Amino acid sequence: MRFIFIFLIFGISGVCFSQEALVSVVLHPAGSFKVRSTKVEGSAKALADGSFQAANISVGLTEVDTGIGLRDTHTKKHLETDKFPSAILVSATGKGGKGTGVIKIKGIEQKISGTYEIDGGTLTAHFPLTLSDFKIDKIKYMGIGVDDTVNVDVKVPVSK
Repeated sequence: MRFIFIFLIFGISGVCFSQEALVSVVLHPAGSFKVRSTKVEGSAKALADGSFQAANISVGLTEVDTGIGLRDTHTKKHLETDKFPSAILVSATGKGGKGTGVIKIKGIEQKISGTYEIDGGTLTAHFPLTLSDFKIDKIKYMGIGVDDTVNVDVKVPVSK
């Protein structure tokens, strides 16, 4: 089966934490699945004025886990992980529960925006990505296709 996802992490402090990046992918007419990756390099920072910023956060795409090996293989093929092994959060800022940034996937930079909340030292971000913005489209197998928009939910620690 050929399915696809994209995801981004707002950052961690160079250490692997138990929090995971999750992407919700909707399949029509078959339901949905979640995607995880544990390879994250970079950091997000809480600023004195209550805002947050991050830059050059790298998320390994070659380590994706969808729960099904064949789906992992097809996902990596569509993401061209042999040429583009990472998704990069080029820059991001947020304040008051809303944020914007620039993400680079498959060598293509696009603006993103979303929401977030803070619980203790954890930032939980929510934002949509449009697959066709990254030249990822027409993903369909035996009548089952992927929605063009995927929803990203990320929980990451924040440093001060």
